[in-house]
Amino acid sequence: MPNDVVFPPSTRLPVVAWSGLLPKGADVAPHSARALVLFCFDGLMRVEVGEDRWFIPDRFGIWLPAGTMPMVETATQIEFQAFQLHAKFGDTIVMPAAPTVLRATPLMRGIARRMTQSDPVPQAQLRRLGWVALDEITRLERPDLHLPGSGDPRVAAVMTRVMETPRLSASLSQLARSTGTSERTLSRLFLQETGMTWRQWRDRMRFVLALEGLQQGQSSTALAGTLGYSSPSAFVAAFRRQSGMTPTEWRHQR
Repeated sequence: MPNDVVFPPSTRLPVVAWSGLLPKGADVAPHSARALVLFCFDGLMRVEVGEDRWFIPDRFGIWLPAGTMPMVETATQIEFQAFQLHAKFGDTIVMPAAPTVLRATPLMRGIARRMTQSDPVPQAQLRRLGWVALDEITRLERPDLHLPGSGDPRVAAVMTRVMETPRLSASLSQLARSTGTSERTLSRLFLQETGMTWRQWRDRMRFVLALEGLQQGQSSTALAGTLGYSSPSAFVAAFRRQSGMTPTEWRHQR
């Protein structure tokens, strides 16, 4: 793995771990034939698998099934933790067949730090910590921070445009014309490619970008303008619909 994120040599342990700081803008490609769980603390990272994106804020992580080829980029400096599951032992737990966001716990953070401390840890203790980690991973909450992508060039072009300038309030018909297609066709393609309507995808995009902004300390007023809401109160209401809480409550619950 680049950026000095290197797991210990292959062992018979159920889990091996890496824990340390990654600077802002670091690119990590944790490709592994084994299942991985990646966690972000004290910052924010973006994870891409194929056309899909996940925005992982402080104290969240992502489950990556065996053979997944993710790209990870840090939006801020973070404490990055990675767990690699032994194939034999990873098969003993029931986890989703697709990448899935997980809410981290202090226990998971402590396990990674303990397993990677500078003083050598006895193998028996590492094995016990690994079993605890496996059990905890299956119990973690699974919030939906997934922003689906698309392999269709028309949908992908619209996604890129809206992601780059979310404050612009272009209608779907205007976006369709910019890609040389009709509003009806683009609407159908969005549902077909992402499982979401255009409006649902746009609202999810605004939400995950809001999480990034909140992590960086931006106010609701600033985010309302950046993301194209008519007012801060409209932004707060939309954020509540997505998360069940206000931006202020989201900050405090972390």
